[in-house]
This record gives sequence, structure tokens and C-alpha cells, in this order.
Amino acid sequence: MDQREHIARQAAGAVDDAIEAYERGETVDPVDVAVMRTNLQAAREAGFHPFELDRYRRTAPDRS
Repeated sequence: MDQREHIARQAAGAVDDAIEAYERGETVDPVDVAVMRTNLQAAREAGFHPFELDRYRRTAPDRS
């Protein structure tokens, strides 16, 4: 796994964690939101479009 893929996996994992917490009815911690935003920004800077991150997500929406 190269650094670019690692960044994408971190961003996708942070998004999944937030979605799963929301679905359980939990309040998403502001620190977790900040981590997710930072990871998503790093992924964008690495050249990923947000939809490209779906292939790394556990909760990826079906876009077919």
C-alpha cells in the first residue's frame, strides 16, 4: 500500500466511523469530526475525488 492509498483508507475509515455512530443514534464527537475533515482534506490534496473514496469504505453507497 502506497502513501496515497493509506491516506484514502484513513479518510474512508473516518467517514465510516461517523456514519456508523450517527446510525446508532450517537452524537458524533467534535474531535472525531475534526479528524474526519482533516483526513478528507488530505485525501483531496492527494488527488482523490470524494466518490473515489467509496471503494475503501465499509458503508459505501450503491451508486450503480
